[in-house]
Amino acid sequence: MTRHPHLTPYRAEDAADVLAMLVRGESVAIVGLSNFGKSTLLRQMAEPGIAATYQAQIGRPALFVYVDCNRMLEMSPQGFYEVIVRSVLEKLADHDEAGGPLSHNLEGLYQKVVESRSAFAIPLAFNDAIIALMENNVERDLILMLDEFDAVVTGLDERVFLNLRALKDKYDDRLNYVTATQKPLSAAGGGDDLAEFIELFAAYKHHLKPLNAAEATALAADVFQQANDTLEPPERDFILREAGGHPGLIQAVAHIVMEIESGVPANYTQQALAVAQDALQNHRLVRSELAKLWNQLMPAEREAVTHFVMDGLDGMDPTQRAELLRRGLLVQTGSTTHLFGQLFARYARRQVLLQQDIPDGIWVDVDAGTVWVRGQMVEPLTDLEYRLLLLLYGRLDKICDKYQIVEAVWGQEYLGDVDDARIEKLISRLRAKIEPDPARPQFISTVRGRGYQLTNVKPLNDVVESESRSQPNS
Repeated sequence: MTRHPHLTPYRAEDAADVLAMLVRGESVAIVGLSNFGKSTLLRQMAEPGIAATYQAQIGRPALFVYVDCNRMLEMSPQGFYEVIVRSVLEKLADHDEAGGPLSHNLEGLYQKVVESRSAFAIPLAFNDAIIALMENNVERDLILMLDEFDAVVTGLDERVFLNLRALKDKYDDRLNYVTATQKPLSAAGGGDDLAEFIELFAAYKHHLKPLNAAEATALAADVFQQANDTLEPPERDFILREAGGHPGLIQAVAHIVMEIESGVPANYTQQALAVAQDALQNHRLVRSELAKLWNQLMPAEREAVTHFVMDGLDGMDPTQRAELLRRGLLVQTGSTTHLFGQLFARYARRQVLLQQDIPDGIWVDVDAGTVWVRGQMVEPLTDLEYRLLLLLYGRLDKICDKYQIVEAVWGQEYLGDVDDARIEKLISRLRAKIEPDPARPQFISTVRGRGYQLTNVKPLNDVVESESRSQPNS
């Protein structure tokens, strides 16, 4: 039973821990792997109950603003500042403050952020918007909750983060940030300007771990209830055993169980669950979830999981073990330590076997979403980079023109919006990750006036082309 049932209906303990840090005037970095529930947690923290609890403890009201960085119109300082101010305006509208003097002032500053072409005027208008919020007649704290922050922290000019740090220093404990990333902010590297921003979170990193048994059961039961079904004990045990406490996998497995059990008599439940276990091995939704999870692990984490799969705890040093426990990949149950779910454990074992026979050249493990060059795994690709590589990989030795690239990577609706320069930048980023010498590419060649071509690849199977065509166009 959670100690904070009033805070949020989901991950109430995590919400309480984050809120406690904010009450102390500290910014918080939330770290969690794919579909561990970061976005759900932040959205819930933007609800009135959290703000009311904050005010009761600190004596001042606060504006908790959820900022989805996926809504950025472009990966640029202007796009970043725009989405923050837009989110603030939406929050004020929720508070019935739209049309008031503060909102009117912010609307004007928002237009300056959006319309300005000056690299100086854009951050100035953003800063003026934050100052207007902080120095309004009603004293109110501001909590900016920056979700989907991974691409932002690696993709923007570091002066953006130095500016955020300066604003934090100006308003001290009245302005705070909550970031949600798949990897620790410290893994982003970068220079001194970024380091000053990351320093804010050095002692306040909150790892999201798998749900405990009670939370996982409640989530699975909710999935069944939404389908007008009831979660029975055998189904509960199966889902928790296979998915562990991973929210995304819990939902995927629950849907598969309901699909297979539909119309099956109650006395055949165990047989149906055996069929479900077989179906899980090749189910696209489950494979996609596991691939995202594996692809988001840092190389050191993959190595540690590999050691555990091969040799158990004997194959790991204490530092590796502590990090995997902190990340929630390893779970302690009584005296035993194990990977968080059977699905992930089987997937990890498969990756170990694959690594023993990786072909030469470039190879894409479509199931895992990983890319190998001459037997070495490259750093994880972004979604756009990965879709581009899958297109080229699926059309080995064939030229891919602009229209094929835009349709496969961005989607057909963007055919008139993506120009040659944007494609060239994406090609350049992909080359930087897979080419031994990006300035003299060996694998991705430019066919002047026609497009791009991937060569010198040794694919293992014939499924790649169909996989590339079935990638989502979003």
